Amino acid sequence: MPVPNHLIVIGAGGFGRTVAGLATTDPAYGIDWDVKGFLDNRAGLKTPSSLPILGDPLTYRIEEGDIFICALGDPAARRQYSAPLIERGAHFIALRTDLQAGERTLTPRGCLFDRHVSLGPDVKLGEFVTILSTTIVGYDVHIGDYCQIGSFVFIGGGAHIGKDVVIHPHATILPGVTVGDGAVIGAGSVVIRNVAAGVTVMGNPAKPFSFR
Repeated sequence: MPVPNHLIVIGAGGFGRTVAGLATTDPAYGIDWDVKGFLDNRAGLKTPSSLPILGDPLTYRIEEGDIFICALGDPAARRQYSAPLIERGAHFIALRTDLQAGERTLTPRGCLFDRHVSLGPDVKLGEFVTILSTTIVGYDVHIGDYCQIGSFVFIGGGAHIGKDVVIHPHATILPGVTVGDGAVIGAGSVVIRNVAAGVTVMGNPAKPFSFR
């Protein structure tokens, strides 16, 4: 019996191929949807996947049954390539194949969770949040739209993460800390105090860092 919907992954790079593989292990695979292919406009992109690149996410004509997930790590790119599809009526799902979520924690559209992610009770997530494998988010945490959170991250209870924040792997955000919009937390950093919007911090304890 044909499945009713066809999942399209935005981004055909390594992360996109990883997400496509993750999707094939989801309980909904083969029942509610299959995986149709990728959208990507990068010239000369070579993908060893058996799934096709179906076109450019900026111009793709949505077909009946198409559903979408965005596998782009950069928050700005995720906004850029999802927005035109949303304007054309695209339906983005939340891919939560192996997610452990506490009570009253919802997963809005476009959210993507790698394996072994744990969310505590009453976590509030924005749209198009990506959280990679083996990350733990404590109770009452707020995470804004389009955040990218790497593997093996710990976010303590009551922390507030603004929109478009990038948190690199193995970082620790202590309970109650606020991270402003667009901030970047370096790999392995331990954040013990608030981080202003747009600031990059690194180290233990984390301090502002500039590449210039």
